[in-house]
Amino acid sequence: MKKYTLTTTVLCVLIGLCVPAFAASKNPAEDLFYSKCSRCHGSELALKKKKSHDQWIDTIKRMETFGLDISRGERKDIADYLAKRK
Repeated sequence: MKKYTLTTTVLCVLIGLCVPAFAASKNPAEDLFYSKCSRCHGSELALKKKKSHDQWIDTIKRMETFGLDISRGERKDIADYLAKRK
């Protein structure tokens, strides 16, 4: 019985470690976009717009005046991601 319990526990831990890796996208900038930008509004608001990189930078800077906490590098990564979406 102890062997079965130990095996089950180990399997549960391993599965728990693997699930987040599968849930994350392959694009860190996309994950950053969803984690930062979806806090205040739905992601579809931004995803339906077509803007240049510089326009996205301006938009993100404007969101900072509403309380968005983001670094310069994160701002660039998100603007790159959004500008390259087709």
